[in-house]
Amino acid sequence: MRNGLLLADGAMGTMLIAEGAAPHKCLEARNLEQPEAVRAIHERYVEAGADLIETNTFGANALKLADFSLEYRLTEINAAGVRIAQLAARSAPRRVYVAASVGPLGKALHPYGTLTEEHAFEIYREQCAALAAEHPDAFALETLTGISEARAAIRAAKEAAPGIPRICTLAMLEGGQTQYGEDARETLHALVEAGADAIGLNCALGPAQTYEILAPIVSEFSVPLVAAPNAGFPGRLHGRTVYFSSPDYFAEYAGSFAGLGINLIGGCCGTTPAHTAAMRAALRAAVLGDRRATHVVSVQDYERPVPITPARRRNAFEERLGQTFVITAEIEPPRGIDFRAQLAGARVLEEAGVDAVDLTDNQRAQLRMSPIALASLLMQHTSLATILHFSCRDRNLLALQSELLGAAALGITAILALTGDPAAFGDYPVATGVYDVTSVGLVGILRALNEGKRHGGIDIGPPAAFKIGVTVNPLARDLDVELARFRQKITGGAHFALTQPLYEIDALKRFVTELERAEIPPIPILAGVLPLRSARSAEFLHNEVPGMFVPLPIRERMRRAGEDGAREGVRIAQEFLREARALIGGAYVIPMGRYQEAAEVIAPIAAMR
Repeated sequence: MRNGLLLADGAMGTMLIAEGAAPHKCLEARNLEQPEAVRAIHERYVEAGADLIETNTFGANALKLADFSLEYRLTEINAAGVRIAQLAARSAPRRVYVAASVGPLGKALHPYGTLTEEHAFEIYREQCAALAAEHPDAFALETLTGISEARAAIRAAKEAAPGIPRICTLAMLEGGQTQYGEDARETLHALVEAGADAIGLNCALGPAQTYEILAPIVSEFSVPLVAAPNAGFPGRLHGRTVYFSSPDYFAEYAGSFAGLGINLIGGCCGTTPAHTAAMRAALRAAVLGDRRATHVVSVQDYERPVPITPARRRNAFEERLGQTFVITAEIEPPRGIDFRAQLAGARVLEEAGVDAVDLTDNQRAQLRMSPIALASLLMQHTSLATILHFSCRDRNLLALQSELLGAAALGITAILALTGDPAAFGDYPVATGVYDVTSVGLVGILRALNEGKRHGGIDIGPPAAFKIGVTVNPLARDLDVELARFRQKITGGAHFALTQPLYEIDALKRFVTELERAEIPPIPILAGVLPLRSARSAEFLHNEVPGMFVPLPIRERMRRAGEDGAREGVRIAQEFLREARALIGGAYVIPMGRYQEAAEVIAPIAAMR
């Protein structure tokens, strides 16, 4: 690769599916179930002219194999993948190299997901060790999603076999950023620094956009460079995913990549031996370029209309947050389409003096109306601002951003970033939880939207103007862990926080002291207040609801109140808020449908402002 051009093969998955493999099954298991079919595909690429073929081990890591209950066969699958490719390579009359394919883990890395770089390294280390035992010519660490995942894969390959070269390629979005918003230039430099022997781009984009990203930056790198684009963007035909870039089109770009100084040229999703043969023919007459940076006109360049941003009046919540004691109250959307009870409740709360209403998002994984729809309806009929509780459970990365853009356009003021209760706890226990990101990752997405960027760093035009909310639990069993996560949320861009319901002022005082001790950056904290209704409800909350703690003296007060329990619950909440006003930035009242009682808690506190 350092001395000239090599041609890589195309898509293994595309070929396996074309020959009858079910897309929802484990394609890597074919190494054990139908090794001859896998070898035949390798041999077709060799016959087409490939100098390098990649093993059928792209998704053979423990995380992905676990989806098929095959993690216990990880070593067998990876070892077989290398041996099959080596047999195919040895059948050629010329030297053909075998690269052990190592793909992405399929999980978002911290801070967008729960997977840490160290955990990713451990997963990759197991796969790389299994591959290295069969002595491939190189590692193809491919389609990686960002710097953290790539670093983990490079480190694992280096530890497994320091002498086996590490070819590392990234999947980029259209604007030349990773899905985490990292720029192509900085990311590729980071791969070299991490120990990659060759770097480049594969998958995600077609030849034109891959060329556009690489052309301006090739002169900055002395290591071998790689380009292996998809056969354009996929489409659907007769129920199957198909790619439309022709072999001739790929042949044209193979020559262009060679002219840039790209050393390893191949194809990814949708490419076949026909694409490889066309590129082989084109590269016979190609001359490797000297890597001078080339300016290209993007296929995305066109005259854009001047965006029109409607004027938006700041509401009471925005104006008071961080300036005075702000009061919000929760409304659960209806279980059907009739929202009259919620509208009536919103009007009661508005008259009592709340600054905004919080709208829950299928809380406890129980089906309710879309909170975005209810927010729009309430804003049409009241002057209240809305705080949208927004869960990562039900939406992938695409849907998260799509709905947030819609919320911004509708004038929704604030978003409370939530990971979401597991679907198994709710109405549909068989429903699939998505969790592409956690609440920490969602904070980062919201901050990007406020900067006029979507996840990945691509401009969206006028920025959103969300106030970003997060949760924090003052009564967490391990408060140090809770505070560390809270710090992450604040550093990520949070503007305010809501707590679990609290009932004693001493607990709040202790929490404020701990925040100061830990030097947590200050943001307005709104203490949760759930007015108790009876001694029985107090015992239920304390003993059966996770995260709830009703102190014994409060439960004793409710017991002594007897039939006057609801009035006593209001008094307890009022007493708490009168003292809390001097400690924190606001209150988050949870009526549980009892809006009049909530209004009795809110009104005297609102009158003190």
